[in-house]
Amino acid sequence: MPKSKREKCNYLNYTFTIFKKYDTWQISFKNPKDVKMVKRSTGLAATAANLITVKKEIIPSVVEYLTGKIQSVEEEKEYTLSNFADEYFVLHRARVREHTHNRNLLHFQKHIKPYFGHRLLDTIKPMELEKWQNDFKSKKYKPLTIQKFRSILFSIFDEAIKNDIINTNPLSKVEAPKINKEFKMIDDVDEDIFPFSEDEIKMILDNSDSYLKNFIMLMYATGVRPGEIIALQWTDISFDKKQIHISKTISSGKIGLPKTAASVRKVDMLPLAELALKEQYKLTKDYEYIFISSSKKAFYSHDIINIRFKKILKSNNIQVRALYNLRHTFASQLISSGEDIVWVSRTLGHNDVSITLKYYTKFIKEDEETRLKKISKIGANFGANIFRDS
Repeated sequence: MPKSKREKCNYLNYTFTIFKKYDTWQISFKNPKDVKMVKRSTGLAATAANLITVKKEIIPSVVEYLTGKIQSVEEEKEYTLSNFADEYFVLHRARVREHTHNRNLLHFQKHIKPYFGHRLLDTIKPMELEKWQNDFKSKKYKPLTIQKFRSILFSIFDEAIKNDIINTNPLSKVEAPKINKEFKMIDDVDEDIFPFSEDEIKMILDNSDSYLKNFIMLMYATGVRPGEIIALQWTDISFDKKQIHISKTISSGKIGLPKTAASVRKVDMLPLAELALKEQYKLTKDYEYIFISSSKKAFYSHDIINIRFKKILKSNNIQVRALYNLRHTFASQLISSGEDIVWVSRTLGHNDVSITLKYYTKFIKEDEETRLKKISKIGANFGANIFRDS
């Protein structure tokens, strides 16, 4: 919604104004046969999802009640980007995880709709889209961030093509901003891979209260995603087998499956992870979930933990970065120390080793002596049978 919290919506010969009042969506309109303005509350909370319901269900039902008519396909006006995006995001919600849907909808409302929301889809030109991208560049947005906005708009245009509303995607004719190779995405996380040093980890743990300390230690010692940790229950832990069963994640208060099929896994419990869990057991053994909120229930999301984590970094003069870098620290430290890359990949829940190598190859290090020993060992076996009888 625009800053005024008001939006026009046309249906047949009626123009409705949708606005927010008392945290609910209200509508006002003028009956062509009457001079009075009619104002009504929809009774729906003022959310983005309910705004779509107002436009697609409530307003048509009001007009049908007044006139007995329903707008036919032939009577529909050409789609503006905003109108079409309303329908696109209804489909989008069913295609992706909820937090992804909410994030993309927010990006659209803040960074796309103010520029092109009022425009008819088939009138938006590549030159205008290039200027739109350049505007973000001038405001010092990272190329990766601009690409996220671009990806959302690109998908909306593609959906319009699929529905025969436009013939071509105008954004396909605009070159995407180039991303510096230093900045890469992993696991849908916005942060760069920026592991902590062992000294930093020690300082973080020394300055955390027992509850947060256990969370940080567990994530650092397993590489498990934060959403997966807050979904852990005591029934997922086997101290006898030294395994942690990862089978779910929590996002925006909803329990769902982890990111991929490979993310459903059993993680080996290293001694440091076992210590963290046993310390936490003293605190929450009588509860279903291992880590619980102040209301004694599972966390709605890991956001509050991330906020507390960043406060610790800031207060100890450690460069602030996201909680997710504990996962990166786990992977990078094990790989740099020469541990089995297959084991690390499986523990992280990657689909295959190539994904792990793609992001963590730079942490594979060896000194000259190690390199020479490796050459000797490989050379002793490789091609040995060829010259055996020579």
